Amino acid sequence: MAMLTMQRVFDAPPVKVFEFLTQSENLLNWWGPEGTVIRDHNLDFSKVGPWFAVMVGPEGGSAKVGGQVLEVTAPHAVELTLSFEMEDGRGPESTIRFEVSARDTGGSHLTLTQTGLDPAHIEDMMNKGWNAALLRLENLVTKTNKGSTNNG
Repeated sequence: MAMLTMQRVFDAPPVKVFEFLTQSENLLNWWGPEGTVIRDHNLDFSKVGPWFAVMVGPEGGSAKVGGQVLEVTAPHAVELTLSFEMEDGRGPESTIRFEVSARDTGGSHLTLTQTGLDPAHIEDMMNKGWNAALLRLENLVTKTNKGSTNNG
């Protein structure tokens, strides 16, 4: 099995970034590949326990993903398992960990680590999945942060 690590810098405080990583109303705006809509869900990473999301892609196909939230250490880290539900049961399981820290120059540093991946899927996970999702996350967190600063 292989590991994927990605890092991003956000112009927002760690608490704000963590809210977007864990709270359902925020996750619904960025979770999943580009063009994905979440039809049904228990998408809440703010507490330990089960989660799931039914994602509908731009072509209309759907996929159910889910797992367990394993750890929540607000506002610094959240760890969860993820697997796709297949016709014959659950697919391979991976573990995702988000770590958020304050930057000395302001803003936040985010590290995403996903372990337990098939090496053949890493490029797709990064290019078709996480890059687009993290860009949407960055846009939302930055927009929300600037909005709160301007409305001060």
